[in-house]
Amino acid sequence: MSFLNPIALWGLLAISIPILIHLWNGKQGKTIAWAAMEFLKVDENQVSKGIKLENWLLLALRILLIVLVVLLLAQLFWKGDSSTQEKKIAHVLTGEKALWEEFRFEIQQAVEKGELVLLADNPIKEISSVEELFDLENTSSSNLQSALDQLPVDFDSLILYLPNSDLVLMNDFYSSPVLPSFQIGKALAEKSKIQMIKTNVNRVFALNEAGILDSVNVAEGENPTFDFSNKPISVLIQNSENESQFIEAALSSITQVYGFQFSIKENMDSADLVFSSTELKNLDPKKLYFFSNRIDYPTSKNQVLFASSLNFDESELIRNGQLPELILESFLKYIGVTQKSTLLNSKQIADRFLLKPKNSNPQKSNLNEWLMALLLGTLMIERYLAFKQGI
Repeated sequence: MSFLNPIALWGLLAISIPILIHLWNGKQGKTIAWAAMEFLKVDENQVSKGIKLENWLLLALRILLIVLVVLLLAQLFWKGDSSTQEKKIAHVLTGEKALWEEFRFEIQQAVEKGELVLLADNPIKEISSVEELFDLENTSSSNLQSALDQLPVDFDSLILYLPNSDLVLMNDFYSSPVLPSFQIGKALAEKSKIQMIKTNVNRVFALNEAGILDSVNVAEGENPTFDFSNKPISVLIQNSENESQFIEAALSSITQVYGFQFSIKENMDSADLVFSSTELKNLDPKKLYFFSNRIDYPTSKNQVLFASSLNFDESELIRNGQLPELILESFLKYIGVTQKSTLLNSKQIADRFLLKPKNSNPQKSNLNEWLMALLLGTLMIERYLAFKQGI
């Protein structure tokens, strides 16, 4: 039992009011005229001394009325026996099938108990069976915050299943309705050798731990993972003339810094990258699309959307010179180039999860109807007794 507005309990001090009134009325006394009163002696015709509590039932009812009004104002809330209430537990899965296989037993137990199991995919998927889970593809964990946002606020516990890698946490911080506990996979996520890219300037690049394309040395007998030294990247630009100038300038900057060669095409079929300011249907999964002036969300992994037109007046990316970096980053991600993974411990992961502020809407009292009914019943009885006794 608790009170949502405990300051109203100070109103219980008003209980003293009916008590004082009853004591005062008893002290004053009442003159009752009767036929033989004139024959009494003067010393016998005196008011009885002392204070007496009369009409104690009426007094108790009036005190009860004050108590009920105060409880209504204090918003009495009955929580019930927390020891007997079933705790609500949610599970959020990220990573890849190797991680799910590692915690298959825990996930199976959660599903059998009817606990909420979500896959942080795009879109978010609720898992109803382990078989359904393993029919799905790996996730990139980029939708982890969306999965946390979909959790009801009344959950008591949250368990996150994460690979042991910094790559799984795309954001610096995550907000959660409850502070989660973690099931961290033993195997390093996406563990593989460094993916190297050779370009036309006879240099080899790889993503470092910060996700920046950096020059690396190639050991003797080692071949680059991706070779673009003699393979230009075909580009189709279907934007306005103004936008096309900035797109071509961004591609030229990438060529000057990293040596990637781009070949402008007029045909959609021969293009690897497609820039367009209009919506296209039947997108080819083997092409990477860049759409400008789109404020919705991408429906597939081979789409990059810009909220504004790619011109100097409307695009902050153009004004800040960030368009070449974004194009290159999107292209590398599309062809499967990943940065080097580093191990994280539980504390490093826990430090990136913050408790989401509670909803400002106050909790409603669940006893108001009962208190109101009791108040009305008590008031009716009190009025009846007071009327009957002429008080």
